[in-house]
Amino acid sequence: MSLWKRLFGGGKSDKNQPDIAIDLNNLAGLLQDTNRLEEAEPLMRRNVEIFLKFTRNTGHAHPHLQDAVHNYAGLLQAMGRSGEEIRATMAELGRRYGVDLEGD
Repeated sequence: MSLWKRLFGGGKSDKNQPDIAIDLNNLAGLLQDTNRLEEAEPLMRRNVEIFLKFTRNTGHAHPHLQDAVHNYAGLLQAMGRSGEEIRATMAELGRRYGVDLEGD
């Protein structure tokens, strides 16, 4: 099955699994490297959301959560977001999943 179908439909895999998040991160990184930041943002945000959902559901932070948060913050910075805007975005994502990201 193609990566695109795995990420966006057409397959039976759970769209919330960590291996999907890693694929999203890799695709977002490629888009970021080719200066397609607006296209990379929703993929990288979804990457973070999957790891936050994992953390909420298991009670344990996924080992890739911090890297995902760091990568997403870097993308937002590259998009011209201020530090305050990035912190607010992260805090909102964390609140949505019951995970404190404000200290990261």
